[in-house]
Amino acid sequence: MEDSSRSGNQIAGLLREINAMLNQQLRTAFQDLGITPSQMMILHYLYNHESSRVGDISQELNLAASTVSSILDRLERQDLVVRKRKKEDKRIVQISLTEKAIELKGSLKSSVNEFMDEMTYYASDRELDQIINGLKLLKGILGRDSLEKGEETRDEYCGSQ
Repeated sequence: MEDSSRSGNQIAGLLREINAMLNQQLRTAFQDLGITPSQMMILHYLYNHESSRVGDISQELNLAASTVSSILDRLERQDLVVRKRKKEDKRIVQISLTEKAIELKGSLKSSVNEFMDEMTYYASDRELDQIINGLKLLKGILGRDSLEKGEETRDEYCGSQ
């Protein structure tokens, strides 16, 4: 049991380090565009879901609604999103992209592609396959753990892989 605990701690530590490194590199990649990684995630979601509510974004990105609202506040100040209340029900607020955000889509996509190319530049095809397979294995193990505890995983719920 002690070995699995040590392995679990090592995995958690590596994931934290990788997450921090990716966030720092993404901040640098999007700096010229004035976008943070969190803002990019929300914009990406909205590019694929034309008009959404805070709760939809929050659920899909696995972020607290208050966090999403705070990020949307910054995006709104940058004139990248607009909030509109539904006429039929004033309690419902729809989030939509502005023309400025739509025009920015190509630049954002180029920045992401460039970042991914740079990130994988020094890795061989074999190493990339090992990384992908290792991440799939970890995802499967975590999903299995959730199922054993009686929890629904988002993939199971949404029917995606």
